Amino acid sequence: MAKDNYSKRRRIIQTLSVLILLSIPLRFFCVDLENECIRLFGIKFGLATMFYPLFTIVALVLFVVGIGMKKGRLFCSHLCPMHMFLEKVNSPKNRTSDSRPVKVWLWSLLFSFLLVQVILSFFQPLDNQIRLIASGNLPIIGISSALFLGFMGLFVHYQEHFCKKGCPYALIQMLLQSDQTRTMQFANPEKTCTNCRGCDDICPFNLRPRFESKTPDCTNCNLCTDACTTELGQGNTLFHLIDPSE
Repeated sequence: MAKDNYSKRRRIIQTLSVLILLSIPLRFFCVDLENECIRLFGIKFGLATMFYPLFTIVALVLFVVGIGMKKGRLFCSHLCPMHMFLEKVNSPKNRTSDSRPVKVWLWSLLFSFLLVQVILSFFQPLDNQIRLIASGNLPIIGISSALFLGFMGLFVHYQEHFCKKGCPYALIQMLLQSDQTRTMQFANPEKTCTNCRGCDDICPFNLRPRFESKTPDCTNCNLCTDACTTELGQGNTLFHLIDPSE
């Protein structure tokens, strides 16, 4: 499938976000309770300097929310694990596959375990978690079980419905967007659309991109553009990211 520079950049950012998430279970970025500090890739921030990494995290969150006012749901399409999950299970190959339910469960298990470890390992390394669970520590058992079951429920049952109706970021984005927010638009002035439905098949949110790409549910993931380019040839896509501020 042909991909433009936007799609390639999105894949690079997705890869980097996964690596950053993995750095937490690997304890490259974590809270060291014994030494009362935050560790960030070998650098220790004690009680007096702990403000700096925490301030950086808050600043990044505010930056993502702020840039979403202009660029749309960038967090969803570039950083969100649920979006990555949906791209896997709702791909054209898997969407109609008889093995899709099995793949949904397998990917759900993987993503749920990873996210639970991202949260818990920020405070307790995995070996400590195992020891606490083996010793019958009820708080760690309850927290890990609740997190795992919660994520499994989201990935197995709610999927894109959570993104559309339950995600706090989606609500914030919907409130902040304006007529200056970038949107994906379908334009077919020369009636060259072949009705191949490739854009419908590839949309991870099960939208109809030709009719729903301008709605708040669209994450500007650009997959419809790639599918359209594959059908019509390089440079002939009918989908375009429109940024009114430029």
